[in-house]
Amino acid sequence: MAHIYQLAAAPSKRTNAFLRRTMMGDRGQEFASIVYTILVIEKRPRVEDAARSLKMSYATLHSRLIARTSFSPDEVRELLRAVPDPRLLAYLLDGTKFTAAERPMAGEFEPSIERGATKVVVGAADVLEIIDAAMAGGGLDHRQGALVQSKIDETERALASLRIQLQHRKGFDVD
Repeated sequence: MAHIYQLAAAPSKRTNAFLRRTMMGDRGQEFASIVYTILVIEKRPRVEDAARSLKMSYATLHSRLIARTSFSPDEVRELLRAVPDPRLLAYLLDGTKFTAAERPMAGEFEPSIERGATKVVVGAADVLEIIDAAMAGGGLDHRQGALVQSKIDETERALASLRIQLQHRKGFDVD
């Protein structure tokens, strides 16, 4: 008895993309989504400029942005240099005991210690203000909770940056 096999049509691009996502999991999807938001939606900087800074073609960067291909560790490092957005570091450091801190680059203007300390105090006051208003209104909802967490993250970065700033000044011993 002869068997007759019929070949199915080749899977569509949509099917291939679905299978790739399913088989690969969400490797890099969330990080790519953050980068996509920064470069495509907010245009800070534009995709073309970021690709040039990363020394890759627009098409190559686009494949990273839509998570067709994951960013390599070296590309992530170069991306952080080209697009110094705290959301990228927050994602990478989430769940660790580390906090991102800004440090002045060589030749870059270094803000005053007073300005750094003021950022910390203003950030803490913002957190208290949001919490006070939420408690007066009956409690924190998920939106307010996310805002508080965002302000706390921002204040932690400011405090860590102030520590680095103090460590680089002569006459200050913060350790």
